[in-house]
Amino acid sequence: MDFQKFAETISSPTGIISVEKLPDGSCGDIRIVTGNRSYLKMIEMRLRSDAYQMQTGGETSFVPHSLYDKYFPKNRNFEEICFRAAVQETPVHTYVYLDTLDIWFDIYAIPLKGGTETIRYCTYTAVVSKDAENVLSTAAMAQTSNDVLQTCIRLHGADNLSDAMAGVISEIRRICKAECCTVLLMNEAEQNFSILATDFAEDSKIKRVTQFEGYYHIAASWADMIGGETDCIIIKDQKDMEYISRINNPWYQTLVEAGVRSVVLFPLRQGDEVLGYIWATNFDTNETMRIKETLELTTFFISSHIARYKVLQRLQHMSYTDALTGLPNRFACTEYIGALIREKKRFTAVSIDLNHFKSINDSLGLDAGNQVLIEISERWKALTADSCGTKDYIARIDGDEFLLVISGYDTDQALLDAIIRYVEALSHHLTVEGCDLYVRASFGYAEYPTDAGTADALISHANAAMNEIKKANSSDHILRFTAEILRDEHTLEIESKIRSALANSTVFFHLQPQYNMAHELRGFEALARMKDSDGSMIPPGEFVPIAEKVGLIDKVDSMVFRKATTFFSRVIRKTNRSLTLSLNASVRHLMNNGFIEEIRALLDKTGIAPEQLEIEITESVLIDSADKALQCINELKHMGIKLAIDDFGTGYSSLSYLNKFPADLLKIDKSFIDKITTNERSKQYVAAMISMGHIMGLDVISEGVEEPEQLEALRSIGCDLVQGFIWGRPLSAEDAEKLVTDLS
Repeated sequence: MDFQKFAETISSPTGIISVEKLPDGSCGDIRIVTGNRSYLKMIEMRLRSDAYQMQTGGETSFVPHSLYDKYFPKNRNFEEICFRAAVQETPVHTYVYLDTLDIWFDIYAIPLKGGTETIRYCTYTAVVSKDAENVLSTAAMAQTSNDVLQTCIRLHGADNLSDAMAGVISEIRRICKAECCTVLLMNEAEQNFSILATDFAEDSKIKRVTQFEGYYHIAASWADMIGGETDCIIIKDQKDMEYISRINNPWYQTLVEAGVRSVVLFPLRQGDEVLGYIWATNFDTNETMRIKETLELTTFFISSHIARYKVLQRLQHMSYTDALTGLPNRFACTEYIGALIREKKRFTAVSIDLNHFKSINDSLGLDAGNQVLIEISERWKALTADSCGTKDYIARIDGDEFLLVISGYDTDQALLDAIIRYVEALSHHLTVEGCDLYVRASFGYAEYPTDAGTADALISHANAAMNEIKKANSSDHILRFTAEILRDEHTLEIESKIRSALANSTVFFHLQPQYNMAHELRGFEALARMKDSDGSMIPPGEFVPIAEKVGLIDKVDSMVFRKATTFFSRVIRKTNRSLTLSLNASVRHLMNNGFIEEIRALLDKTGIAPEQLEIEITESVLIDSADKALQCINELKHMGIKLAIDDFGTGYSSLSYLNKFPADLLKIDKSFIDKITTNERSKQYVAAMISMGHIMGLDVISEGVEEPEQLEALRSIGCDLVQGFIWGRPLSAEDAEKLVTDLS
């Protein structure tokens, strides 16, 4: 037979394979005789890759009758398919899913005539399939499709992952007629594993993997065995076991010790991440191909289910856990308090603030401050685990602020004794960077329902008591809230007005123009504004700090974002001007898990081009929340949005921090501009900041420019942009629109 001519009659990539039949009937050498153009082109593309150039010593074209592993990684599944088709003369239709490429292949192997007693031939065709649904609908055996559907029904019918997998594993063991079936999850970060589900036959004597010391490293070795060009490991007989003993002897030893004769093992993957593995042990080897096909598909669905579950777990952990200390965060604590209130339980909220913590950061640095927070959190966390009759819950709210929730006490003295335990936990010194530190804290508490009837009021009253005892600066560190505690009534009044403005959507914005040094309009910075009930303006210097303090600043931001982008999109469509709108993102707003989606929705709704939007973040974000901020900032940059570092120079300026963040603009704080004309030293300090920005490839804008002398000084030291009263006070939306229209 003219194999080359025959191969060219097949449209899909097809190779002609020869298989050597050894005297004992087993499989010998497997060679690629020839192939059609599509198949040979695929081989030549592989040969030209860097990896194959190193292996083949410079060959760039196919050599007929070569051993197959000269061009493809050695693959026991491929050998099995070719042996069945060529030697056993059984047509094979199966499929393979390569998770690393997210591609399904329909595999067809057809016996060919023209062989000898020792050399047999078959075709090997790989057809790309779009997705698992198509593969399932064209599965070679109705039984395979039915088995897959049954396991998937079980998978999605349970209330939680453990219940779902328990049913699935039992069903898979039945389908495979196996002695054992197991799902193992990998935790690469912690270098360990866990058994999600396992099912053994009643009479099974197989040794469990959990009985082997250091089994994580055994499981980790499977990834290299599978590689990126196969989808599973199959051990069906002694010959396969001998092969495993050569390539992975540590695993082979555990198989022998456990009493394993056969295994079919699939990785559970999501993209490049290996979630874990699923395997059936001592299965019915007469049904190897059907079992392989069934697990091929069920593994795909199981991986997706586990991945969704892990994502939800990860998101919940991130949303409710403080990244530095591992304690619950503000959101988790608020939910916990809400649950106690719904249960009508008596409990107490204790607001805790470390005394003079800023001096630790200032004198020893942020890393030392973080170590102090971690050590104190560990001490308090240990107390919640051994709470001596009460039920305690400790959360980190922000910075050096914590909230302790105590329930399950019978008397006021029992409550006070519980709080004293947390005070005394600070009596022993902490050693940080060779320094012995004695840290104290102020504790203010309020009880539900005696002192407050809502979560917000309870926490507010506990904070009031804490602030009162902190101001007293006495040897007593604990104070209970009472109605007589004097609070800043003006703060309460402004907080109420902020809440009312948010509820009635009356927070609005003004726009301050930004210009280049030639007095050409670059764009605007949107500034939050509020009015009192009598129509008078409430200074932003009053309501913004209070909004930050009471946790409403992100809601204020969002309202300004929505209104300013809607206005801006209308103006740039009307005038066709290429301008930039800068939006100030508070730390709380930027750290919100929904921030990126909020920005994406604004772009979609308003039609503003991403490059015309700029998000301003304060320098403190780079220090306090660097990892999460970097993730968020990178996503914004990927969207094409500009980034500005606001108030530069007022915090912990550091090239090592700034260099990590892909910013576009550096904003020099007004406090430095105010002094720029007072002496040469101040001017050179600003010049150094501008130079630093330029070295990092950033434009630099100076805020608060009010005097001609300041403008000239900035021009002389190379500043790029300015904003301030000299060229434009904050404008109402109408005045800003008029300014742009007049320039058009």
